[in-house]
Amino acid sequence: MNPSSPARIKIYVSGAVAFFLASVALVAAALVWNARQVALADSATQATRFVAGAEAALNRSLLSVDVLLASMDELLGLSAAMVDWIDSESASQRLRSSARQNLMVRYVALVDAQGKVIASSDAAGSRLALDLPSGFLDEVLRQSVSTLMVSQPVVSFASAERVLYFARHLKMADSSRVVALAELPVASLSSVLVQGVDISGLQVTMERAGGQMLLSVPSREDVVTHTLSPPLDTLDESGPQWRAPARLSGEVALVVYRPILYQDLRISASIPQSDALASWRTERNAVAFTALAFLAMILAAGGFALRYIDRMTQARLAIAQSKATLDQALESMVSGFVLLDGAQRVVQWNRRFEEIFPWLQPMLAPQVPFRKVLEEKARHHLPHASDSERALWIEHRLALQLQPQGPHEQSLPDGRVIQITERVTPESGLVITYHDVTELRQASAEIESLAFFDPLTNLPNRRLLMDRMQQATAASVRSGQHGALLFLDLDHFKTLNDTLGHEVGDMLLRQVAQRLKACVRREDTVARLGGDEFVVMLSDLSEHSSEAAAYARRVGQKILRKLNQPYTLGTHTYHSTPSIGATLMGGAMQPSVDLLKQADIAMYQVKSQGRNALCFFDPQMQIAISQRAQLESDLQAALTGRQFVLHYQPQFHLDGRIVGAEALIRWRHPERGLIGPGHFIGVAEESELIVPMGHWVLRTACEQLAVWQGDARYRHVQLSVNVSARQFRQRDFVARVVEVLRETGARPHLLKLELTESLVLDNVDDTIAKMGLLKTKGVRFSVDDFGTGYSSLAYLTRLPLDQLKIDQSFVRNLGVKHTDDVIVQTIIGMARNLELDVIAEGVETQAQKDFLALHGCQFFQGYLMGRPVPVADLESLLGASSTALTA
Repeated sequence: MNPSSPARIKIYVSGAVAFFLASVALVAAALVWNARQVALADSATQATRFVAGAEAALNRSLLSVDVLLASMDELLGLSAAMVDWIDSESASQRLRSSARQNLMVRYVALVDAQGKVIASSDAAGSRLALDLPSGFLDEVLRQSVSTLMVSQPVVSFASAERVLYFARHLKMADSSRVVALAELPVASLSSVLVQGVDISGLQVTMERAGGQMLLSVPSREDVVTHTLSPPLDTLDESGPQWRAPARLSGEVALVVYRPILYQDLRISASIPQSDALASWRTERNAVAFTALAFLAMILAAGGFALRYIDRMTQARLAIAQSKATLDQALESMVSGFVLLDGAQRVVQWNRRFEEIFPWLQPMLAPQVPFRKVLEEKARHHLPHASDSERALWIEHRLALQLQPQGPHEQSLPDGRVIQITERVTPESGLVITYHDVTELRQASAEIESLAFFDPLTNLPNRRLLMDRMQQATAASVRSGQHGALLFLDLDHFKTLNDTLGHEVGDMLLRQVAQRLKACVRREDTVARLGGDEFVVMLSDLSEHSSEAAAYARRVGQKILRKLNQPYTLGTHTYHSTPSIGATLMGGAMQPSVDLLKQADIAMYQVKSQGRNALCFFDPQMQIAISQRAQLESDLQAALTGRQFVLHYQPQFHLDGRIVGAEALIRWRHPERGLIGPGHFIGVAEESELIVPMGHWVLRTACEQLAVWQGDARYRHVQLSVNVSARQFRQRDFVARVVEVLRETGARPHLLKLELTESLVLDNVDDTIAKMGLLKTKGVRFSVDDFGTGYSSLAYLTRLPLDQLKIDQSFVRNLGVKHTDDVIVQTIIGMARNLELDVIAEGVETQAQKDFLALHGCQFFQGYLMGRPVPVADLESLLGASSTALTA
């Protein structure tokens, strides 16, 4: 050994110690800093999410109050009455009935310009004493347009709690104004604002843009009115920062605010930095303590290492010269070896041999007979064998050593596989090497598993399934036994992956695999084809096809029940359903691909009929699929062959004028004649032909608008064009619309694009961006089939809409279903408050039109006024309408 080696080793050890000390310190500092940033980021996310939820909740609450106050005009018939005509007791009774529908409102009242109570939902009725904030009544009456006004908080003498007054003025028959008033406890609004959220240190305010505070959580009971500084609008516009003063305590904090629908009101959430970092400080201390412990351990290990080096240096120097060559050769071997002399006694072995057979270490010594080594190995290799069996094994091993035949393998009880190679030495001795090939054998097994089994569920994959199907079909032909094939697809699996992530989706697939295996016999096969598709192959069911089908149906129903049970996916409880297609096997040789195709077709039949069911393959399904494919091909030819035409259904004003028309596509089939969209739109949407078809409708409608510009009879007519979800989500949708308008010369304000509720809310930010760009060009927007979806009022107020279109399913039931009557009235009232036009489609009777007109709807479309007609017939209607109006 080089004398300078210990010195170098000490330098290396010292350097390593210094390196690890510095690394631990840097890692600890990085962890502390990262934990601090994570704590601040988490608090910022909580504040932003809270403010968004509080805004939506408060908007809904205030809108319900606004609707309640605005409806007093219709409830009491104010616009057709004088103040002196109002029966106070009767009006108070109606207000009480109306106020009961809003649990937040303490009471509602109708007061005149001098503050005298005309009627009230309170038990005191018109005798109710009001103590409104100074000037609030005058401020409400001064509004040129009736809007909801909110007062400063005051203390109610009746309940001794802080309240807010909400009011809007209403016109009487003589144009005099009265005020509809509602009293709301601040505590009720505070509970709506906070929504039960538990965020440490959270400070919430509702205030005006100038900083005047209306309510706060925690409540500031010591102050009735309070002006906060600085105003929210003066905060950093680059986004929430951890340097603003908290709105209530003034501490350094993150302040997030959002405006709401009414006046200049703002909602703010403040989280003091000290509260946001409370848990971080505990984590910081723990990291610091752990880092100090690691530093001490590293220093101790370095000291022991240096001392050990000193003590070992002398010993190594003494034996290094004699053992260097032999030790280097032996210890560098990856295999264990034993050297035997001519008498079959142990001469030499290496450390690797001891590692492979650790139980032999106590008995290993020079000149030990190898038979004793084999006897000890037999006790460990054959723990349950008899003495005679062990003796036979030893004799067999000794016989192999006399005439070595090449490498052979031996499996150990712990699962390891050892490859043994024996070679005779010139002195008639023997060199035996032991090589651990466990990993090699495991790799081979894993390669085989990957080739034939799905790595996620450990089920047979498509390759192994197809092989088993081929064997099962051949066996079925010989035996006459029928089998069955079940093709499963999980419903809405893509939605689960998109919302909760692929890891959760993989958890569901593994659980589905376990449940499927529990539903079938050991001899049946459950395979995964990929994605969320599984196949169950049932073999040897019966010689009769009817019995085999009945058994397959029972298994399918069992699978349906099993897979309909809830799944526990981590912290989520999820309900999934399958669609199952089935087909019989046997009776004749059938290609495996055809059998899979039949089961797949049956499964898609289940999908089309509502999912979560079992369906057997029927040849008619194949015919239907072929017809569908032919229809898709015909649609493609229709696009290139210009077989589509537009019909227009006129839209009327209440006074009888035609104000516009909806462009509706028709297919002029060369053999079948004129075909309505209900027969081909579904196929067009699934095959993505709907995109070029939609662009054709848009261009054709714009070309018609351009033609009408030169004729005074038609130049005012608006055309509505339906836009599909696929078409709207195209990246170049806005550019295509602008290009069509420019090329055709159509005036943008006469083009109205109709979007469905589900399309609008699918990706709100993208929708708002595209609508905003087209809105700047003058294009108008309408929400088609409004009321059938799940619109959020918060989103509705953000969309640049011009019109709501009441779905014909509600119009059809007017006067038949009371709930539909209420829905239609609500839609009309909401549209009026949002200053949107309302048009009702599907108006087929005069009674329906009269009901809609009575409740404020001014635009109508339906068979009562006019059916979809070619453009020439529409022009005739327009001409007749113009003549009738001028006569």
